[in-house]
Amino acid sequence: MAEGKVNIHKDHRKKVKDRFFECGFTGMPDHNVLEAILFLGIPQKDTNPIAHELIDTFGSFSGVLEAKKSDLLKIKGMTESAAFAIMSYLPVNRRYIESLQKKKPVFETNDEIVDFLRPLFFEKSTIERVFVLCFDSKNRMIACRNICDGDISSALFDVRELTRVVLEVNAQKIIVAHSHPHGVALPSREDISTTKLIYEMMKFIKVHLDDHLIVTDTGYMSMAKSRHYTHIFHGLEPINFDE
Repeated sequence: MAEGKVNIHKDHRKKVKDRFFECGFTGMPDHNVLEAILFLGIPQKDTNPIAHELIDTFGSFSGVLEAKKSDLLKIKGMTESAAFAIMSYLPVNRRYIESLQKKKPVFETNDEIVDFLRPLFFEKSTIERVFVLCFDSKNRMIACRNICDGDISSALFDVRELTRVVLEVNAQKIIVAHSHPHGVALPSREDISTTKLIYEMMKFIKVHLDDHLIVTDTGYMSMAKSRHYTHIFHGLEPINFDE
């Protein structure tokens, strides 16, 4: 290296690792998170340009995690071990979620529920996913099931399947959640009518529909806490706020 020239990448790996150990990936840019994952498969080389090229090629952080091995290995500098590190991220996270469910967690807030669900939605980030969370009488989650992948108003969503799951685990109350990929956290007309249908079905089998959460990349909405839709969860007529 020429005298006086600064190596901006000196100790870069240590800085990324130190930041992770201090506060996790919170606030860390996507390319830095990918760098950290690539450290596991590329022990010596600077992974920063590889991380940038991965995001440029696959369009987003989620696109990289969902990419196939053959496509990942087309990126200059990628190795089979690095592809394994990337491709293992979602399955490992799914195994963690499955393990967590066995502990029957108790959620204090909707924020905690959405944090729990995001990785599940993130697994297939380009399509709507519908989940039902089932709770016992002590408010412990006893099951979290993927009811369908696709528009909640489409034929793919079957309220009977949701009901079957609820009865199978003997749930006392449920929360339905579905994603609006790259959309806004507002219910469509079909979301509203489907929520009413779920409420009526749960009422029939004496299970409380606690909420319907609509989750996007950047936020979420609780229909039960919205003044425009809370009546649904009490079997009431809508309130006209214009009067």
